[in-house]
Amino acid sequence: MTTQSKNDSRPIRSPRGVPLFGHTPQIPSTNPVEYFGELSKQFPEGLYSMEIAGIEQVFVWDPDLVAEVCDETRFFKQIDKTPLAHVRDFTGAGLFTAHQHEEEWGMAHRVLLPAFSQRAMKGYYGQMLEIAQNLVGKWERREGQSVNITDDYTRLTLDTIALSGFGYRFDSFAKEDLHPFLNALLEALVESLRRTQELPMMTKLRKADDTKYRANIQLMRDLVESVIKERREGKGTAEDDLLGLMLEATDPETGKGLDDDNVRDQVVTFLIAGHETTSGLLSFATYSLMRNPHVLAQAYAEVDRLLPGDTVPDYDTIMQMDVIPRILEETLRLWAPIPMIGKSPLEDTVIGGCYELRKGARVNILEGPLHTHPNAWDRPEEFDINRWLPENRVNHHPHAYKPFGNGVRACIGRQFALTEARLALALVLQKFKLADTNDYKMDVKEALTRKPAGFELKVRSRQEHERTVFGAVDLQTGDTRAQAAVSGVGVNLTVAYGSSLGSCEDLARTIADRSERSGFGTTLVGLDKLGDNLPTEGLLVVVASSYNGKAPDNAQRFDDLLASGLPEGSLSNVRFALLGAGNTQWVATYQGFPKRIEGGLLAAGATPVIERGAADAAGDFDGMATRWMESLWATLAEEYAADTSEASSPRFQVQLLTEADVRPAIVSEQAYPLTVVANEELVADATGLWDFSLEPPRPSAKSITIGLPEGVTYETGNHLAVFAKNEPALVNRALARLGVDRDQALRLEQPAGGRTHLPVGTPVTAGLLLTEFLELQDVATRSQMQTLAEHTECPWTRPQLQAYTADTAEAEERYQTEILGKRVSVLGLLERFRAVELPLAVFLDMMGPIRPRFYSISSAPLANPRHVRLTVGLLEGPALSGDGQYRGTCSSYIGGLEPGDVFYGYVRVPSPTFAPPADPATPLILIGPGTGIAPLRGFLEERASQHEKGTEVGLSQVFVGCRHPEHDYFYRQEMQDWEQAGIAQVHTAYSAVTGHPARFVQNAIANVADTVWQAIEDGAYIYVCGDGRRMAPAVREALAAIYRERTGSDNEAAQQWFAQLEADERYQQDVFA
Repeated sequence: MTTQSKNDSRPIRSPRGVPLFGHTPQIPSTNPVEYFGELSKQFPEGLYSMEIAGIEQVFVWDPDLVAEVCDETRFFKQIDKTPLAHVRDFTGAGLFTAHQHEEEWGMAHRVLLPAFSQRAMKGYYGQMLEIAQNLVGKWERREGQSVNITDDYTRLTLDTIALSGFGYRFDSFAKEDLHPFLNALLEALVESLRRTQELPMMTKLRKADDTKYRANIQLMRDLVESVIKERREGKGTAEDDLLGLMLEATDPETGKGLDDDNVRDQVVTFLIAGHETTSGLLSFATYSLMRNPHVLAQAYAEVDRLLPGDTVPDYDTIMQMDVIPRILEETLRLWAPIPMIGKSPLEDTVIGGCYELRKGARVNILEGPLHTHPNAWDRPEEFDINRWLPENRVNHHPHAYKPFGNGVRACIGRQFALTEARLALALVLQKFKLADTNDYKMDVKEALTRKPAGFELKVRSRQEHERTVFGAVDLQTGDTRAQAAVSGVGVNLTVAYGSSLGSCEDLARTIADRSERSGFGTTLVGLDKLGDNLPTEGLLVVVASSYNGKAPDNAQRFDDLLASGLPEGSLSNVRFALLGAGNTQWVATYQGFPKRIEGGLLAAGATPVIERGAADAAGDFDGMATRWMESLWATLAEEYAADTSEASSPRFQVQLLTEADVRPAIVSEQAYPLTVVANEELVADATGLWDFSLEPPRPSAKSITIGLPEGVTYETGNHLAVFAKNEPALVNRALARLGVDRDQALRLEQPAGGRTHLPVGTPVTAGLLLTEFLELQDVATRSQMQTLAEHTECPWTRPQLQAYTADTAEAEERYQTEILGKRVSVLGLLERFRAVELPLAVFLDMMGPIRPRFYSISSAPLANPRHVRLTVGLLEGPALSGDGQYRGTCSSYIGGLEPGDVFYGYVRVPSPTFAPPADPATPLILIGPGTGIAPLRGFLEERASQHEKGTEVGLSQVFVGCRHPEHDYFYRQEMQDWEQAGIAQVHTAYSAVTGHPARFVQNAIANVADTVWQAIEDGAYIYVCGDGRRMAPAVREALAAIYRERTGSDNEAAQQWFAQLEADERYQQDVFA
C-alpha cells in the first residue's frame, strides 16, 4: 500500500474536553450521533477528533475526505470498539457485524448474493404484498383514528423479512402488543448502544440490566433456533427462501456450507437489518411528505395513474414508478437510518494531504453532515426530489451519498428494502388520506438505527373525488407487443454474459433463444469462455453486470484480458451490442465493467450496432432491459427482415413412430460414453460384529472402475459427472400411470422452438425418454400440483389438490407438511389421485431435466491413465412419504452397473480445486472417513506410483474411519501395503468397536497430536473429505486444539492460522452435506 506524504501534516482539531475524562462526560446518553452532527458545524475543515471512553475517534464528513476513507485498499470496516461490537453479542458473525477477515463473512456473502439479485425480488414480491395489505387492513379498521406510524411500519418490515426470508409469521398486525421478539430486539439494541458510550466498569455495575440483556438475547436465539430446527426437520415452509438457501447452499469458493450457529446469526442479522432500517426509511419518508405537500401531490398523482381505484399492484408496476423512488432517495439523504459508518486504516496513512491516521484508528463517517455538505449539495437542507432526476443525478459527488454503506460491506439487502418501501408507500397513498392533526415535531430516537419517536397521523380512506383520473392504463405483465421479424440465416451471433447473481445470464439466454429461433447461428457463452475464443466476424451481443465496478465471477479473466488490451484490429469484422446492468445508487462505480468492455471492443475495431444500454437495478430494471432488446431486434430487422412471426402454440407435440425409426439419444452435449470395467462390493456382512441397536450397519458401497474414451484425460483430485438413469421399476410405474407403453416409439416436436433438455426431433422410445431425460423423484412443486388439478374433472380430486395450491397460509402449511416434508413426487401424486388425466406432453413439460451427480475420483492417472475409479455409497431407506423404499437415483443406478455396461458422464475439475501439491516430497495429512476416502485414495495411489518410479515422496498421515474393520474398512489391504512401503502412516477410528482408542477421526487426530503437529511443522498439506456438517468442523477443531496447545495461543489466533493455511492452499476440503 502506498502511504501518502506527511510533509504538510496538520493536527486534527477537537472540541473542548474534560481533563482526565476526555469527551465522554459531555456526550448525551440519548441521540449521541445527533450531537456529533451538531459539533460538525464548528469544524469547516470537515473532520474532528474526540476521546470517547479512552479511545481516540475521528469523525469525517467532507466528501473528498470521505472518498479517501472509502478507499478499500486503504481502509476497512471497523467492528471493534463500535456499537456493532456489542451487537455481535446477539448477531455473532452475521453479515453486518462479522469482521472482514472472518471466514463466515466471505462464505455468507457469496452464498447469499444471489438471494438479493434483481430477479430474486420477484420471488419475494408476493409475501411483501401480503404483509403490506395487512398494514392497509389494520388502518382501514382504524378509520378516522390516529395510528402510530413508526410502530406500524416496524410491524410491516419485521413481518415482511420474516415471511419472505424465513417462512416465519410474526402476525404483528393481529395483536396490539409488539411481538416479544421485537421488544427483546429493541431493548438489546438500546443496551448495546449504551455499552458503547460507557466504561466497561460501569457496565459491570449494572447487573440487573445485564441480566435483562442476556435474557433478551436468549429469547431471540431460542425463537430463531426453533425456526431452523423445524426447517431442518421438514416442518417449515418453502425452502426457496433465504433460510433454505443458507441451510442447503455451499460456498462456491470454499465448497463449505454455513453451520447452524452462523445461520442463526445471519437470521437475527437480517431480522434486525431487514426491518429496522426500512421502517425508519418509511417513517421519515411519510414525515417528509407531510412537510412537503407539493411532493405529496406528485406522489398521489403517480399512484392514481399507475394504480387506479383498487388495482392490486404487481411487481412490474411498482418498478415503473418514478416519483416514489425519488422520494425514498431524498429521504435517505436527509434521514439516513444508519447515521454513521465505522472505518479504520489498514496502515498508517494521511488523508486530505495533511491529516495523519494511525493503523487501526477509529474513523467515523457522519452521514447527516455528509449528505448535507454544501460542497456537494445545492440547498442541502431542502427536501427536493428533483435532485434524483437522471440529468441531475450524474452531477452528484460520487462519495456524498452513503445511505447503504460502502464497497463490499455495503448493505446486501438494499434492493429488497427499496422494493418493499416502494410497495408499502404506494399502497398507503393509494388507500389513505393522511392528516397530521397533532402538528408533530421531529423527535429522533437513536439505537443502532434512528427513527421518529411518537409519530402519529390520522388516517381515513380516500374518496373518489380526491383521486386524479387518467386514461386507461395497460397493466398487463405479459409481453404482447409485436416483435420485429428477423431472419438471421447464415449469420453467426454470439451472446456472452458476465453475471454473478443470474439476472444478466437470464437476459442473455432470452436473447440467445430469440436469436436461435430467428435463424442465427447462435452461441451462448460466459465472458471468460468468450475470451478464450473471440469471434472474428458476425454479431456479438454482451450482457454484463458490475459489482462495485468490478467484473462478476465468470468474467474476471475477460476483465484481465481487457486490461492487457485486445489485439488492435482483431474485431474489425465484428459488430456488437452491449447491455450493462448496475445500480445508480453507486454513482462512482455505476456501469464500471460494461464501460471497460465497450472501450476494449471499440479499441479492437468492433463496430456498435446500437448504443450501449443500461439497466438500473434501482429503477425499472426489466423495463429498461426489454426496451433495449426491442431496439436491438428492430435494428437487426432492418438488415435481416423476413415475414415471420412467433405465434403462441403448445411447446410440444407428440408424433408416434414405428420401431424402425428409433435411434439412440444423448443425455447431454457435455457427456460422452463411459464403460464399466469392474464393480466390486466394499461392504461385508456385519452379522455378529456388534449390537445393531447402537449403530446400524452401513448400506452397500461400491468400488467401480471405469474406462475412459480415447482422448479423455483426468488429474488426481478431479470429479466424474455421472448422468443417472431412472430405475426400470420407477419408469414402469410412471408409464403405467400415464397409459403409455414402454416400447412406444415417439418423436417430440417443438413448433415454437427454444431451448429444452428433451431430445426434440430425435426418435426415442417412451421408456428411454423417462429413463434418461427426466428427474422422476423430485418433490412436486405447488405449480405442478396446480397443473394436476387442471387435468381432472373429478369434483373430489380437484379440491383435494387445490387445498395445497390455494393462495392461503393454510394451503402453504399443508403443502410444506404433507408434500415437501414427506418428499412426495409428481408420480406419487398421480398414483394417489387416479382421477387426474395427464397427457404425456404435459408431463414432459412439467418435469425437470435429469441432473448430473458429481463423484470424487478415487484413482490417479499415473497408475492407469485410461481408467478412473469411483467409491459410491448407496443411498437407500424407507421413503418419507410412507410408500415403500426410497433409493437414490444415481447411486442405485451406477451401483447396479456390470462390467461392459456403458453410461454417460464427463470429467470435471472441481472448483475450488482439490489436488495434491506439485512437489511429491511435500508431506500430507489426509482425513477421510467412510466414502470420504474417495479422492484421498487417488492421492495415495499417485504417491505410490511416484515412489515406484524412484521419486522421493513425503510421508502421508492418513486418518480413516468406519464402523468396524471387518465390515466397512474401505481399501484396507491397500492401506496396509502403502504403510509397509513407507508411503503412509494409517490411523483408524472405529465407531462400533468398543474399547478402540478412537471412535471418530477427530479422536484419532487428537491421539497422535505430536505426530500431526510435526507434519504441519514440516510443511504438510492437509486434505479433508466427507461429511461437511459434523466431521469437517470437528476435525478443524481438533487441529485448532493442537495449534493452541503447541503455541499457547487463543482461539482467535488459531482461526488466523487456519486462514493462512487456506490462503496458502495447505488446508483444503471436499465436503458434502
